Amino acid sequence: MKIKKKSAEIIILVLISFAKLCGTELPSTSALLISYLENDNDLKKNAIAAEKVRLSLSSTKIDNGFDISLSTGNVTIKTDSKGTSFSVKPAIQAKLPQASNLTLSASTAYNYMEDTSKIENTQIKLSADIISITGLSRQVALLKAERNLTEATRKLRNQAIITEISFYTELKSLLNSTNTLLSLEKTLYTNQIDFEKVKAQGYSSGSSTYRLAQMNVISSEHDIENSKRSLINSYVLFYKKCGFDISFDDKSNFTDLIPADIAGIEPIDVHDFDSSLYSEVESVLWTNKINSMQRKTKSNFSLGANGGITFNNTAASVNTVDAGLSSGVGGFKLDAGVSLPVNDFTSPVFTLSASLSPNTFRQNSITKQTDELSEKEEQVNLEAAYANYETKVFACEQELEKILWNTKSDEESYQMYAALEQDLAQWFQQGIITESEYYTAKVNAQSYYVKNIINTIDLIIYNDNIVTMFVEGEN
Repeated sequence: MKIKKKSAEIIILVLISFAKLCGTELPSTSALLISYLENDNDLKKNAIAAEKVRLSLSSTKIDNGFDISLSTGNVTIKTDSKGTSFSVKPAIQAKLPQASNLTLSASTAYNYMEDTSKIENTQIKLSADIISITGLSRQVALLKAERNLTEATRKLRNQAIITEISFYTELKSLLNSTNTLLSLEKTLYTNQIDFEKVKAQGYSSGSSTYRLAQMNVISSEHDIENSKRSLINSYVLFYKKCGFDISFDDKSNFTDLIPADIAGIEPIDVHDFDSSLYSEVESVLWTNKINSMQRKTKSNFSLGANGGITFNNTAASVNTVDAGLSSGVGGFKLDAGVSLPVNDFTSPVFTLSASLSPNTFRQNSITKQTDELSEKEEQVNLEAAYANYETKVFACEQELEKILWNTKSDEESYQMYAALEQDLAQWFQQGIITESEYYTAKVNAQSYYVKNIINTIDLIIYNDNIVTMFVEGEN
């Protein structure tokens, strides 16, 4: 008994039409992936964001590096009957934050009249921090800016992987739809056999048995047609996301969209990664590190020194060598200075000032207690992050075990059905078995071949997910 078939090519891996891409051959899966990545707007946005953060880091380095400023001061020009005169007070300041906040400043006053000019009130001053939080604060600012770039770079890298996962997930969905279509074809063959049996048993076309068997065949054909149309539309949309426009005709070769070029890969072992590089753990460790540094910047003690020289350049004034010391402990601040006349070191001039703010001491006490609680909270967060890591690792082990089992099982089934298909093809040609029996074996082989491709995709997605779980170690 032979079953009427639509075409010998209907039972295939992907029951959709051959795509015509501008008169050229279909692109490879890797080419589709590259184009898919290039057309992803989220990936483009993350690339732009990373570049903006890179520029921000450069700006932060400038703000926290060597700095020099020049100033003309106020320039005064006067014109009267005696002629034209002008005065100016230029100044220069250079600062080197990384060298204990070393600062050099100099200024002078220059006066010019018709026949005379003079320089007076020249001051040169050098200051530096002996004990200060300035250097640590600078380091914190730079580390935060560098961290922002690191996180932006990681986000860009993860977005690329997430986009790749999206690509393979869509491709997997198309292949699952293909398997669904193959199952519908097998159902059609079964219904056609049942219908032929009903007709062979002599049921009239008006009987309920005849009409039910006929409706089963018609319903299966309708389901196949709807499934094919849906799958074709899905493929058109998928290729469009990859940047390609595809079209179809009635003479298309149905097998040309099979992703047969997806190479098998080895699974990534989650245990090959350092647990401290698990993204959540690494983030908590970084937060604890930078917060600890910031807590140290709240030090209650500071000590600084300065020194310089003043040239007055007038007969009525005295040139001096100046020195000073400033210190702070909590709410208590003390400033002391001395000026020594260059011509008479035995007549120094001392200055002294002090201030006290009791509320500052009380606030510092509260701040210290708050920081201690923050430290404990960060330790709890770290313990939770490691616990989540252990849970995630266990889930990954279970997922990999499932993928590997499916891969082995489906490969064995495919080899069995592929061999059976070859034998049944000969028996069908010899008239030993029915056409339905042969095509059922063929569909089964094709279905397991598609499942093998899906298993490879699952392993690719698994590896991608493992990579996104961890961050790259800093050099």
